[in-house]
Amino acid sequence: MKFTDSLELEKFLRQNNLRADHALGQNFLVDATVLDKILAAGELQKSDVVVEVGAGLGILTRALAQKVQKVVALEFDNKIFPTLQKNLADLGNVELQNIDVRHFTPPHQNFKLIANIPYYLTSPILRKFFLENQPPQIAVLLVQKEVAQKICEAKKLSLLALEVRIFGESEIVALVPPQSFLPPPKVDSAILKITLKQSPEIPRADLVDFFEIVRAGFRAPRKKIRGSFAAGFTGKKAVAEKIIAQAGIDLDLRPEDLQISDWQKILVASRKLRD
Repeated sequence: MKFTDSLELEKFLRQNNLRADHALGQNFLVDATVLDKILAAGELQKSDVVVEVGAGLGILTRALAQKVQKVVALEFDNKIFPTLQKNLADLGNVELQNIDVRHFTPPHQNFKLIANIPYYLTSPILRKFFLENQPPQIAVLLVQKEVAQKICEAKKLSLLALEVRIFGESEIVALVPPQSFLPPPKVDSAILKITLKQSPEIPRADLVDFFEIVRAGFRAPRKKIRGSFAAGFTGKKAVAEKIIAQAGIDLDLRPEDLQISDWQKILVASRKLRD
């Protein structure tokens, strides 16, 4: 069965009483050219271990398995998982797990994260894997085009863009049109590649406190930092203003205007105030 042929895939789904589950963000990749670009972006070696999130019918999984030592493929959908097992039964280097990625324990060894992920889980997936003691060496993900552009190109930093830049260098490998999927999504997509740094820009010992500060600051992202930080962290505008002033940050800036170094200064100032 050639799953990169949309007509053959439609026929297979009908015959097996399956369909893409919109609630789970399923859109099956049917474009062989895009598949090749994903594989190339992963810089795959025969010794690699790859984690794939949202394996679906195993289209990407099979392509990965032919190039690497092992693929750990996750699929949450109970309806499609038995078919995935049948489709990949001939491959001895694929470990399938019927699990929610948020409950998955990544390998305690070097690995790469390569996947066509549910777009609504982009932020949770990246945060989960990046915060592990053993993060992936490379992440190559199909994501919504707008999200990829905000991560890679925007001068004003969203919360997700800030988090990605702490852990790695990102780039858009290629744009992907809706017709590359079955069913076609309502948005354009992109292949996003993130090459992880040897160490994050924030010391790992400070990451929990740092992200508590940053996420509090983005609780009301359209407000000026004095208001958004008060709403999300201290609960008191006067305390928030004192922390931000001690950090040397303009109270009239918005969270998206701040750089990583600015948030570090706020963290230091908040610790001093609490001490």
